[in-house]
Amino acid sequence: MGEWAKAEFGKFEFSSIGIVVAGTNRIEFEKKILSLFDKVVSSKDSVYHTHLAKKNGNLYPIVFNIYGASAMMDVLSEMHDGGCRTVIFVGYAYGGFDDHLDVGTIVMPSKAYHFDGSYNVIYPKKKFDIPDKELVGKLRKIFKEKGIKYVQGNNISVPSVAFQLPHANKDYKKIKPVSLEMELASCLSRSKDIGIRAAGILIISDNRKKSIISKKNSR
Repeated sequence: MGEWAKAEFGKFEFSSIGIVVAGTNRIEFEKKILSLFDKVVSSKDSVYHTHLAKKNGNLYPIVFNIYGASAMMDVLSEMHDGGCRTVIFVGYAYGGFDDHLDVGTIVMPSKAYHFDGSYNVIYPKKKFDIPDKELVGKLRKIFKEKGIKYVQGNNISVPSVAFQLPHANKDYKKIKPVSLEMELASCLSRSKDIGIRAAGILIISDNRKKSIISKKNSR
C-alpha cells in the first residue's frame, strides 16, 4: 500500500481530496494553479504531470496533462493508493452539437457515455456512468455562492480526437450530448470501481465555429 503513490507523488500517503486536469495545459497554467497552495512538496513529469502540494498542513495530489482513458485509469489507481477518496475532474470539451455552446462555457455533466472503449471488454453492458451525487451537490453550492454559471447535460467520451464516430451519427442523436471529450467516462467508472467519489467539470474549448486556439478554427 502506498508504493504507487510514492513513485508518482513522492509520499506514501496524502490527503483524501485530489484534482485531475485532463488535456494539454500550458506550464504557466500549472504554475498558476500550484501558486494557490502554500508549497509544492514534489513534482514529476512523465506521461502526465503529478504534483503534491501543501495547503494548511494538508498534502493534495494534483495531476495535469492526463490524455486519454488509459492514463486516467492509471492516475486514479495511483491516487487511491495514497489515500485519495474524492476526485474533482477538470477537462476541456467540444460543444458544437445542435445547441452549440460558446467557448469558455462551463459544463457539469449529469452522465458520461462510454465511447472510449475502456469498459467494452470488462463490462460490455456499461454504457455510461454518473458523478457522485453528494459531490455534485457541493460543487453546485459553491458555484451558486460564487455566481458561476454552468450548464448540465450528457457528455460523450471518445477514444481520440482523430479517431471517433462522425458527430451526426444515430447513437449521438439518441443521447443528445452537450459536450464531448476523452477522459470523463473512464474517470467516473473507474472511480466508482475502486471507491473514489468523483465529479466532473468541463470547459468548452471549441465548437463548430471557433476554438480557444483560434476563433477561426472549426473542428
